[in-house]
Amino acid sequence: MMSSREEEHIVGGGKIRSIILGLNDGLISTFTLLVGVAAATLATEGNVIVILTGIAAMVSGAISMGLGEYISSKSEYNYIKSEIKKEEAEIELFPEEEKQEVYDIIEKMGIKGDVANACVNSITSNKEVWLNFLIGNELGLDEPENPTLGALLTFIAFVVGSFIPLSPYFLNLGFISLIISTVLSFCMLGIVGTAKTKITGERKLKGAIEMLIIGGVAFVCSYGIGLWLEQFITTL
Repeated sequence: MMSSREEEHIVGGGKIRSIILGLNDGLISTFTLLVGVAAATLATEGNVIVILTGIAAMVSGAISMGLGEYISSKSEYNYIKSEIKKEEAEIELFPEEEKQEVYDIIEKMGIKGDVANACVNSITSNKEVWLNFLIGNELGLDEPENPTLGALLTFIAFVVGSFIPLSPYFLNLGFISLIISTVLSFCMLGIVGTAKTKITGERKLKGAIEMLIIGGVAFVCSYGIGLWLEQFITTL
């Protein structure tokens, strides 16, 4: 007896991608920026400059990411819709040629003869099924997702990702705020790295470790630059 198994597929992959993209960019870009600014100014200027810098980075980054996601998704959306309309028109104008295309696709799947003809007749008896079959198998396209929703999800996710490393500085605890921000950011990097594997199919541990390594390198570089800038500022 053939054993049964469950297959896991991602539903709404585009939405998940937008959320992870926004979270990841908001978290890393704001975290690394604030580490450098904090190292350079926290001891002498307090947390005000860090907070103002973080808010500016959060707002400008979220708008930039949201608009970028909208433009790219809108272009893809328009392209797919255009291809669907072309295929729909071809079915109306050249039905025999389009039936042959269905047969050719089925034949490539290893189905031939009467069985192939029966499949073609079944598929082409319903124009919606016919269209969807050609869109998926001939063009390799899926029904496009709403670009506005993707842009909104990216915007919100970027704001959330940015606020995580920024929030401890509102406590005004000096370098303790920097430490708390770093701990929170690294925890979130691990979570984002794990969540990313839902799309990439990688092992969760590998995804988390990769993100933590990226965060570690970014922290060292940003903190080092911040300390150098602090020395440079004090000499002015």
